[in-house]
Amino acid sequence: MLSLALLTPNALAARGIEQLAEESGLFRIVSKESTLSPAGVVLRALAVRDPEIVLFDLSDWEKTRELAEQIRDAEFRSALIGFTSSDSPADRQAFVKAGIEDLLPDPFSPAEIEAAAYEAVHRKRPVTHGNILVFVPAKAGGGCSTVLLNTAAALTGILNQRTLLIEADRRSGVLSILLNLRPAKGLAEALGHAAEMTGIEWHQYYKTAFGMQLLLADPAQRGSLPSWADYYHLLRFVEKQYDFVFADMPEIVNQASAELVRSARGVFVVCTPEVPSLKMASYRCAELEACEIPAQNLHIVLNRWESDRLSVSAVEGILGRSVFATVPNDYARVTQAIMDSHLVASDSDFAESCRQLARKVSGLPEAPQPRSKFDLLKRLGRFSS
Repeated sequence: MLSLALLTPNALAARGIEQLAEESGLFRIVSKESTLSPAGVVLRALAVRDPEIVLFDLSDWEKTRELAEQIRDAEFRSALIGFTSSDSPADRQAFVKAGIEDLLPDPFSPAEIEAAAYEAVHRKRPVTHGNILVFVPAKAGGGCSTVLLNTAAALTGILNQRTLLIEADRRSGVLSILLNLRPAKGLAEALGHAAEMTGIEWHQYYKTAFGMQLLLADPAQRGSLPSWADYYHLLRFVEKQYDFVFADMPEIVNQASAELVRSARGVFVVCTPEVPSLKMASYRCAELEACEIPAQNLHIVLNRWESDRLSVSAVEGILGRSVFATVPNDYARVTQAIMDSHLVASDSDFAESCRQLARKVSGLPEAPQPRSKFDLLKRLGRFSS
């Protein structure tokens, strides 16, 4: 939830906005003050409550202009949103000059205040982590979670970086099953407490495995439906603690989890070389682009690829976009890893491809592929008839 301070001299309007905030489920009112109170009283209340949003009644602008300017100059973390019945361009210009860049009509709807809050919060305090990497399955059963787990672990080992893996598919919880880990407090509770999370409390929510930390989902304890603000708070909390943040997404991105994909440097759609999966990958890419994900941030990872079945160029023709990376079909080794609740064996083709993918998503040059002794001898001309 977003903490909100309400500034209005109108008691009736205050009650209506309180009810609206309660019904939306997105806002928690932490302070109510009159715009006609002494400025010192209002500023002290804002300093103590430290709200993320200040909702400011602009109905009597001549009397409240100075207060708005003092709030602007105090440089609180709060985003300032005004509401007014005025539609005058001159008034709007004066509001913006006083630091009120977001304006709502009076009266306003829950959808209007949520949209204004989204824009204001992200402009005032954006998620700035440069290494959020999101993996999305084209369809269930395509091995997305396995590819992500092994890629994240490979990157952690290669770079020795602080890595967090968020299992954002809260209805599945497959990673805890794959690794035979109990999810601790897990994703649902972390989302519910992210706005007030402390470093000491954070240790209760994640598990450590393979050198990285995992925030796991628990399908048996789903908790309440999260909002975009919950994911926003979680990302704001973890962005200073980790060098890389990976997210394992469900097939369908909703309004809440869209916060993850919009904040990501790279979004990787994992599919397999079957026509249904490839078609679904195209749909997923279209859905993600509708979430305003730049086309250059969207990438295709082709899992279970076999070179003698469907060529990469044929896959690219079906998708209408290039393939970022391929991961071979290594059924026996992957199945054994699942049975052992472990990573796929490091000497497997699958693990090598995940290491190459890790290097590529991190911006490192790809490692040269090892040559077989036979290829090397043949190249040196050691074999003769």
